[in-house]
Amino acid sequence: MKGALAVWERDARKFARQPILMSSAIIGPFLYLLLLGYAFGGAITYAPVVIVRESYGKFSSDFIDILRTQLNCEYGGVNCKNAFQLVDAPDLDSGQAMLREGLVKAIVYIPLGFDQALAVVNNTQPTITVYLDNTDPVSASAVSAGLTQAGQQFSTQEAIASSNGPIVDVVPSDYYRNVFYIEFMAPGSLVQCIMFSSIIGGGVALLEDKERGIIEGYLVTPLKQYEIVVGVLFAGVTKAMFSTGILFILAVLVGAFRPDAGPLGYALMFVTLFLTSLGLISMMTAYAMKATSTNGYRFTSFPINLILYFTSGAVYPINGFPTWMRDISVFNPEAYSVHALRLLMYKGAGLSAVLGDFAFLAVFTGVMVTVATITFKRVL
Repeated sequence: MKGALAVWERDARKFARQPILMSSAIIGPFLYLLLLGYAFGGAITYAPVVIVRESYGKFSSDFIDILRTQLNCEYGGVNCKNAFQLVDAPDLDSGQAMLREGLVKAIVYIPLGFDQALAVVNNTQPTITVYLDNTDPVSASAVSAGLTQAGQQFSTQEAIASSNGPIVDVVPSDYYRNVFYIEFMAPGSLVQCIMFSSIIGGGVALLEDKERGIIEGYLVTPLKQYEIVVGVLFAGVTKAMFSTGILFILAVLVGAFRPDAGPLGYALMFVTLFLTSLGLISMMTAYAMKATSTNGYRFTSFPINLILYFTSGAVYPINGFPTWMRDISVFNPEAYSVHALRLLMYKGAGLSAVLGDFAFLAVFTGVMVTVATITFKRVL
């Protein structure tokens, strides 16, 4: 038993001398609990909804006031304060353009003659049509429920005032084909594949080459330093893009993944994935070159992956996150990549819809390539 105790003591001391590994073993599962717990099931708040109003009068104004003050969230004892963020559009075509570009989650269309129909006591039941962005099924369900509830409150409110029955019908309508939740998750899975490739095929492989002296061996070749850096980065990008391409094919063949994009859409998807790959590979390369050991890098990369993935909106809409997670998503490159991919895959969006995402990814990638180059040269 003395021998066993000696072995135990050696390993225990070795573990105690590595505080990074100790903390990562605790922080990783804690972050998983925290991020996964908050990334699922939160109430969808501040969902952008565009109002297209062709009828102007007391009744349409009352309905919009219900949405604006979120009184519908208290109707029936349900409290979902700040459910909607209302914006106006001059006509239905403008509202539909905003929906296709991902600027809003739904269109509330109040047709011409709505107020006139309610002003006359008869059997007519005017309709408010709600066009839903069902490429985000979670948000679509929440917004649909909230708007339907607003219609019920409006009908009850006006019925009491006029001693009449239910007087308005809110009709939800899917704007796109039926999009399954597995398809909602697909863009995030592609981005996560890139992140895994960045951690394993980029950082880990680079550290192993560094430990075996291969990186130093480049110095005795005619290669210039910047050529070594560029070669390492683009090797990582190639591995990431290849892995993502295989995952894309498997998702189509095995899963219910059905992207609806034309030639331009696929070209823009490639640009999105390429920028994401180069940015994340560069970030993890810079981090790997500063790591003191391969094991330390592996353990500390795990929390980084969790934070980026669960705050990207890959598994649940960002509108359902608590404030602190939304703040992280503003600076998360994966969030912009996931957003762009969803627009391109399911809405047939063009370049104008994803320009903001491309701008962020381009700046992030440029900064990370610069940091990776400087770090790599210092190590060499």
